[in-house]
Amino acid sequence: MVHSSPLPLDFSFSAARAVTREHAKTFYFASHVLPEDVRKDSYAVYACCRSIDDVVDRAVARGEKVSPQVAAKILERAFGAGGDEVGEEWMPAFRDTVHRKRLQRPWFEDLTLGVAGDVGPVELQSWEELDLYCYRVAGTVGLMMMRVFGLENEAAEPRAVDLGRGMQLTNILRDVAEDARAGRIYLPADERLKFGIRKEELLAGRRSGHWQEFMEFQVDRARKQYALSEPGIRQLPPGGPQLATWLMRELYAGILDPIESSGYDVFSRRHSLSLGSKLWRGLGIWWNVRAGRA
Repeated sequence: MVHSSPLPLDFSFSAARAVTREHAKTFYFASHVLPEDVRKDSYAVYACCRSIDDVVDRAVARGEKVSPQVAAKILERAFGAGGDEVGEEWMPAFRDTVHRKRLQRPWFEDLTLGVAGDVGPVELQSWEELDLYCYRVAGTVGLMMMRVFGLENEAAEPRAVDLGRGMQLTNILRDVAEDARAGRIYLPADERLKFGIRKEELLAGRRSGHWQEFMEFQVDRARKQYALSEPGIRQLPPGGPQLATWLMRELYAGILDPIESSGYDVFSRRHSLSLGSKLWRGLGIWWNVRAGRA
């Protein structure tokens, strides 16, 4: 079903906000330091990314073979003239954001490739494959948000990808057990072989080989990505955009701390930061940014 008339932009931005609040709690928490106009654009971008993810999930539920083309119709409406469907109340807001912020359609196409790559059994073989996956599902979002936050310097784009890569690596390390139960192994096979990590044990939710050394290596790599991203964060407009990005960097990187302190036990629990820890870390970031130390 298609809407018979364009939705008012205010209504559309409110719909995008509702999608973000429901599905992206950490980002929604950090977004409140943004100026209202930037916050609204951020929600519109998230709503489109979420819809790409949802359309892939629906195709899987119908038993269809998933390809990147499953999101082609969404992108045609998003970057075209309209014809939005029911459930896409966020679309006019997104189209308005695309026009003003000059977002690039290839970023969303690459995101679709990454989301489609999650379907079915996954077993990445090398860092190169993992790096490409991280770019597609998270680095692209870094590029989108860089523009939304007002930074158009193309030289800063690699730093936006670094931040996305660090965040996605953190997600992968946190969700090792959950992903394994679904038949998805993102930790590269050649690195698992090097450390003696057996696939069968991983799928069964058990340690094997030199698990601690293996996880130390993975956590260190994620932290290096966060460090690489920092010069790009400093190029963002001061105030809300820079503060929000520092918050996202800190809140995601912070998940690595309980993973580490647990002895890299990612099988019996899903590590996260408590609300109190988020608030404490957020206060620290706010103070450092205000004092010019971030």
